[in-house]
Amino acid sequence: MRLHLDGSTSIDAEKETVFNKLTDVKFIAGTLPDAEDVNIVDPTTLEAKLKVRVAVVTSTLKLRMSIADTEPTSRAKLLAEASGSGSHLTISSTFELTGSRPTTLNWSADAEITGVMAGLGSSILKGFATKKVGEIFAGITKALEAEAA
Repeated sequence: MRLHLDGSTSIDAEKETVFNKLTDVKFIAGTLPDAEDVNIVDPTTLEAKLKVRVAVVTSTLKLRMSIADTEPTSRAKLLAEASGSGSHLTISSTFELTGSRPTTLNWSADAEITGVMAGLGSSILKGFATKKVGEIFAGITKALEAEAA
C-alpha cells in the first residue's frame, strides 16, 4: 500500500539553524516519538526501535533512517526503512526551507507499507500517519524554537 503526505510549518528560527538540526541525526533521534534504544550509526544514519500502535495492531518496529542528498541550508532527503511484526515500511521524505526567521519548512513523504499494517486500510493508516507527523513536527518546532530563543 502506498501513502503520500505533504505539508508545511513555520519555525521561529534562522534557516541555517533549522537545516543544521534537521540534518543532525542526534537531533532527529531526540524528536522521534515512541523511539527506544536509539543508536547513532554514523553522522548520517540512526537505528531505533519504535513502539507503534495503529488501531488494534501494536508492534515494535526496527527503524533505520538516513539523511541523503543534502543541499546545505535549503533541502535534504530523509530515507527510512522499518520492519517488525509482519510489516515492512519504506519511507522517502524531502524537505525544503524558505525564508528566514521564521523559516518555512515544506515537506513531503511517500511511504510503501506491506504486511499486517497494510491490511488495516488506507484511511486508518493515513489518520495514524497524519497524527504522527504532527507529533514529529511539534517536537522539532519546540526544540528548535527553544534553542533559538
